[in-house]
Amino acid sequence: MAGSIKRFPDVSASEFSSASGKTLYVSDKHHQDILALLCELRRNNELCDVTILVGERQIFAHRAVLAACSPYFRRPCLLEALDESRQTDVTLHDIDETAVQDLVDFAYTGKISIEERNVQTLLPAACLLQIQEIQDNCCDFLKKQLDPSNCLGIRSFADAYSCRDLLKAANRFAHQNFTDVVVSEEFLLLPVAQLVDLIQSDELNVRNEEQVYQAAVSWLRHDVRERRAHVAVVLENIRLCLVASKFLVNTVDHEPLVKSDKRCREIVDEAKNYQILLPAERSEMQGPRTRPRKPMLAKPKEPQPKVPQPRIPQYWSQSSRHCDCSYCDSD
Repeated sequence: MAGSIKRFPDVSASEFSSASGKTLYVSDKHHQDILALLCELRRNNELCDVTILVGERQIFAHRAVLAACSPYFRRPCLLEALDESRQTDVTLHDIDETAVQDLVDFAYTGKISIEERNVQTLLPAACLLQIQEIQDNCCDFLKKQLDPSNCLGIRSFADAYSCRDLLKAANRFAHQNFTDVVVSEEFLLLPVAQLVDLIQSDELNVRNEEQVYQAAVSWLRHDVRERRAHVAVVLENIRLCLVASKFLVNTVDHEPLVKSDKRCREIVDEAKNYQILLPAERSEMQGPRTRPRKPMLAKPKEPQPKVPQPRIPQYWSQSSRHCDCSYCDSD
């Protein structure tokens, strides 16, 4: 009959399920659509339940999104404080507001730009918010920027933010390129503790110990008034026993900074005494100042086409404490 409706036979739900089997559908764009909608909600300040106050900026967001991306926002003390007080503000101090904005954007989009202009502020912010993925990528970026003119600053920067792999890479680079590093401004501006840490390394890549001595004297002369008190501690970490006898007598012995310090004269005398000993007798005087350096040289790289390199900024250590929430400490 025209217009009649074809009826399916009566089948129970269990029979239908058994007969038809099961299909599992997995959307390949579901997460993208959800994030896109969350981004739109945030732009319109809809359903936002937390406000980050940083600098002069207010950043509206959703606690669930931030907590999913950043362990910082999952801390029990922060969650309890927000729940109990019903307040929505989280205040961050001494951190770059643009970097925080970029990280919040990353939480919603999974995208972030890391470049010379922002890596120095982005890495501290990522450390504070404990976003390990961004920390790692910032460190990888800085490893590629290592240069004799900036490796000491990057080393100090990595140490301040406990970036172990970056610190290790910067140290290795400084050791392998010591003779180029010591003519940089960063070397002359090193604090004494960092200078000593550098020149006492067994891995310095130098032709002879005279190069280490000359670099150290250049550092001392850069600010004699302030650094005169450190002459002995610096000289103690130079292996004068291994310099040429002529250099020891004609150069080191006549250096005014050395001659005016009693401990320095003792170190020079120790080196002279070591050098007049027969090789078989020197074993009795073995110590840090008689041990030859053993540089770990980098593996030669395959030739690469030359690409113009941008000027690399200097990276200096900053305070690693950025958060002073009213409800908890951020150590």
